[in-house]
Amino acid sequence: MGINYLVMQIKGGRWQYNVGLVLLYTGDGKGKTTAALGLVLRAVGHGYRVIIAHLMKTLIYRGEYVGEYLAIKKFLSGYVDVFSLDPDQHLTPRDVLKTALSRAMEIKPFLLILDEVNNAVTNGYLTTREVIDGIKSLSPEVNVVLTGRDAPREFMELADLITVMEAEKHYFNKGVVGVEGLEW
Repeated sequence: MGINYLVMQIKGGRWQYNVGLVLLYTGDGKGKTTAALGLVLRAVGHGYRVIIAHLMKTLIYRGEYVGEYLAIKKFLSGYVDVFSLDPDQHLTPRDVLKTALSRAMEIKPFLLILDEVNNAVTNGYLTTREVIDGIKSLSPEVNVVLTGRDAPREFMELADLITVMEAEKHYFNKGVVGVEGLEW
């Protein structure tokens, strides 16, 4: 992966870079998934397909669908495929990863988000090798975003961009619990 695969082609009357970049959002601060979802909006705004794989989260929080899923379902249907843990189907992070990678090989999206993949590796649900092998098996035009705390060294070596979210201050420390629309 990475910048070595840079190819330019004309697609739909405009130049497109088929780079296959790997972007990594990690750290103890908030905003890793939110940053990835910002890229989803940007990609869909340009008419690109996206796959989001939530490897450690369900789409339900406190009995309700999370806001980003509701927005995707309402406004981005047809552009974004979402895969997530489903306790009723007994899906594991490995199941979600395999399903998302299979779909990515099929449709060759512009962007594949592997949300909380760092945590899935740190907690022993996945190995760095299976994630990296999966990424390397993708078509070169697929850009991959890895999120989660405690990014493995191997992911940092693979990444073309690394952003570390640092917790400077958070309202949780003042006793404010999750806020609908901000946290979910």
